[in-house]
Parts: sequence; structure tokens; C-alpha cells
Amino acid sequence: KRTFSYRIHVFSRYLKWLCGLVHSSKGIHAKYEVDVFIESIRAHIPRNSSLNMNEISEKSLNEEEIKVLFRLLEIGGIENPFHKEVQVRNRLIFTLLLNLGLRAGELLNLKIDDFDLRDNTLSVVRRHDSKEDGRSYQPLVKTGERVIPLSDELACEIFDYISNSREKMTKRKKHNFLLVAHCTGKNAGEPLSISAYEKVISTLKRASPELYNLSGHRLRHSWNYMYSKGIEGAELEYSRRKDLRNYLMGWSKESIMCDRYNYKYISQQEKDVVLKVYKSVSKIISGV
Repeated sequence: KRTFSYRIHVFSRYLKWLCGLVHSSKGIHAKYEVDVFIESIRAHIPRNSSLNMNEISEKSLNEEEIKVLFRLLEIGGIENPFHKEVQVRNRLIFTLLLNLGLRAGELLNLKIDDFDLRDNTLSVVRRHDSKEDGRSYQPLVKTGERVIPLSDELACEIFDYISNSREKMTKRKKHNFLLVAHCTGKNAGEPLSISAYEKVISTLKRASPELYNLSGHRLRHSWNYMYSKGIEGAELEYSRRKDLRNYLMGWSKESIMCDRYNYKYISQQEKDVVLKVYKSVSKIISGV
């Protein structure tokens, strides 16, 4: 199974490279079509649907690593490895990743209009080949669209960044992307690039030996682990637990479940499970 998956992975990467080479030499612009084609190939990779708690835990950050991460990200903290101009944004990046289990492409695609801070919700939206996105390599949302409930604390942190740090950098910009470059020069206020995002992670990995294997995707695993722990005591049927996880992770974009299971049908009991994840994250970060 692993060999089969690896071969598909290598083959799809080669095809993507080959398409890019041929298209660039002939002046063909078909990035979206190529992405759809490659994703259709990768869809044949077997999904491991039997991950147990131990396997999820091994792929996620442990509590000590999460504490170290947010100690480094403390705004104004003496251990913070970033310039003060980007500290608020960088903390928000990892707060969003850990609390929502987002992929990097989803994170970098977020727009201010995706947030409803009156109802405390976030809409994850697919935007392939957006004309508003001037980045050379546009981040892609590979999962299904969905609406995710936010905690009051997270909503406040998002609003604070939008109305203060981001506002200073985007006064002359027309785009609506949430995360932007906090720098001088022509890139100031532009949407945060994939390379800049990866540089943030690399800086944190160098700042602490305990974060040597830090990645955005490990935070996605961390969310899944805390979701599994938070749902243990909930009186929900197995199918509802599974459907809720699939929905919040965007895993069910191709299934019929997506047609009948969306945000307005999430019960209060299920929303309480999501809030448990927020509380777990908050306790770990604060050291309670």
C-alpha cells in the first residue's frame, strides 16, 4: 500500500513538472486544468482510514512542544525570534492553524470577508486562479468548502489583527486577503507568500531544538488529536462524530454527506465539541 501510494505521488509530481515545462515553452496558460488533472491522479492514493489515537498523537505536537511554540510567539517576549512588526501576524498564523486544523493553502487563501465576526464563523472557500491574487505561486485550497465556528477569544484576536497590524500595511492595497507581508518596498501589504510562510516556520525551528520537526501539517494533526480527546465524553453516535470531523477538516468534498451535512445542521452539542478543542488549546498555551 505504501509503495503504491509513493509511486502515485512520484508520478504525479513528474507529470506536474512536465506539464509546467511544456506549457511554459509553448506559452500555454492552463494552471487550473493541470491542478485538477494532478488532483484526479492523487485521488487514487489510498487513504488510511484506520488511524488510531496513538498514530495521531505521534504525528501531532505534544503539549510541551505547543507550550514552547507559543512561548516563542509571545508578543513582545524576549524569546520571540521575530521583529516586532510581524509578531502579531505570526502568532495569529499558528493560533489559526492549531485551533482550526487548516492546511497551509487554506490559511494563505483566507480573506477578511470569509469571517463573520458577529456570528463567530469562518468560511473556507476555494479560489483557484483568482485574478485578485498576484502571487507567483497561488496557494491552493485542496479540501472541501465549509463553515467553522470560532471561539470568542479567537474572533477577538482576528479582529485585533485586521483593525491594527494589517490596517497599517494595506491602506493603499485593494486586495482582501487576511495575512499580508509586513515589510518595506513593493511587497509591503501584499498577500503573504508561500515562501514567506515557510520562512516563518524555519525561523521557529531554528529558535528551539524542541521544534526541529515543526510543520503546519503537524498542527493539523494536533487539532485532530484534541478533537478525538474532546469528543470522548460526548454523547454522539460514531457516524456523527466521523461526519463532524470530516466536515470540519474538509475531507468530504466528494461524498454525498456534504450535501446533507453543513454548518446550519451542526447541533449545539456538536458545536460544544468544537469549543472543547479551543479550551484545550487555551489551557495548554496558558499552562493551566
